[in-house]
Amino acid sequence: MGNLIHIRGTRIYIEELGQSNEEALLYLHGGPGASCIDFTYHQAQVLSSCIRVIAIDQRGVLRSDPIQEDDPFGIQDIIEDCEEIRKALGIERWSVLGHSFGGYIALLYAHQYPNSVKKVIYEAPMFDSTLSMKSLFRFALPLFEQENQADYFQECQKYIHGTYSSSELWNAWLQIGNQLGDKRDYVYFHGIDPLEYNKIFDNPEVTEELLNRSYIHGRRLQEEGAFFESLLPLLPSIQQPSLLLSGKYDPVCCEEQTRAFKDLTPNRRIIVFEDSGHFPRIEEREKYTSELLKFISE
Repeated sequence: MGNLIHIRGTRIYIEELGQSNEEALLYLHGGPGASCIDFTYHQAQVLSSCIRVIAIDQRGVLRSDPIQEDDPFGIQDIIEDCEEIRKALGIERWSVLGHSFGGYIALLYAHQYPNSVKKVIYEAPMFDSTLSMKSLFRFALPLFEQENQADYFQECQKYIHGTYSSSELWNAWLQIGNQLGDKRDYVYFHGIDPLEYNKIFDNPEVTEELLNRSYIHGRRLQEEGAFFESLLPLLPSIQQPSLLLSGKYDPVCCEEQTRAFKDLTPNRRIIVFEDSGHFPRIEEREKYTSELLKFISE
């Protein structure tokens, strides 16, 4: 169980594991709005035997206080929350781990507060939403083909090859991806059955009211639109040691983004998970734990 701590006018849900004198790691979930619940379920406990782990539900997400309609909110608020949490916990410098959209946040945070961030780890990150969305449509093609849904197969082709804004692609994927129903999760997973992952959220503590908080968080970020801007041009500015944890079958951090990370990031390493899609921490748990601890301890 975690705690709610007061940060910049709201309460943020935080789970903290491990000894206070160990190396500290902040986990930033994806989504937007996905919560840290699956990370703490699968990785935080085992990692905390060696390091201090801090995992949060970002502002307005799930167990954190909800964002009200008249509350100002944008991506910069998440960055500032990270920095204030660091200060509140008395941590001089920490490493940051971001998954998917959380990788976008981790890069921005490391760029804006380089003296606070010791190392950066990206798990299947989204650095450029246009590239990620087009890749998701490509991964969906065989599923629509299997389901004999020719119309949606053609819709995917249209967005893959057409000229659309990041916002248009994002909204199109929300609509078209949902047409896959339960099959949609197979776009994201390779090493496990998605049902194994979804069991985590099948508990009475995850109520509709809490899920609606996450929806509002995501909607407000989409309305702001800041995360539709590509962060690939910022990669050369990240001087901290950087690790990319890449699933071989990940539809989000596609080949173009992996190549950009390799070519542009000064002090980088890439670990490929051969039997993973978008969730290496779940699909190849032991290798994930080992590589993460090795990187942080070096």
